[in-house]
Amino acid sequence: MNSFRAKLAAPLRRGEFEDLRGLVIDEPIELEAALLPNLDFSGTVFNAPLTLRDAVFQGLAWFIDCTFNAAVTFTGVRFLSDGRFDRARFHRGATFSGAEFQGVACFDQAEFGDAADLDRITCYGNLSLDRARFAGPVSLVDTQCFGGLWCNQTAFLARADIRGLEVHGRTWLVGAALGEQTSAPAVNRLAGSIRRYGYLWT
Repeated sequence: MNSFRAKLAAPLRRGEFEDLRGLVIDEPIELEAALLPNLDFSGTVFNAPLTLRDAVFQGLAWFIDCTFNAAVTFTGVRFLSDGRFDRARFHRGATFSGAEFQGVACFDQAEFGDAADLDRITCYGNLSLDRARFAGPVSLVDTQCFGGLWCNQTAFLARADIRGLEVHGRTWLVGAALGEQTSAPAVNRLAGSIRRYGYLWT
């Protein structure tokens, strides 16, 4: 664990990344306002809470194929590049309130088994939820997507609160589901609650 924490504290090295792939982490991690280097956690399993408040990912931030068996908190975190959570499995609460993504916020095929707080997020790239599945309530309140919103076949199986959600650019809701409904009226209700400044596909 000491070598793991040393990698988190390493300085940013351009063109290189700290390899944290495929680990099993059983101890809680709590960092506040930390400057983080290029980190690749692909395939890692977190069995204890991961709490990163106001931290800054200065480069690579890959959590692809990760399993989170405890709550995760990314409140106020800044991603200076893409934040990659493709195929991540969040079995407990996932909080990204107030996070900033200067690249793409990618949650393609992610599974959220509990509440997901994606409120007040600022995405300068695309917010991508392609085939993501939200089994619990999700909040996108006051989130701003300057690069578009991609909800291709996204499943919102419980309550989805999207008050104040703004999308600048393409809004793609093809195949999205509210509850168990994939009907046009259900998707149109979702689209009608989004403040859009670009094209819409349903």
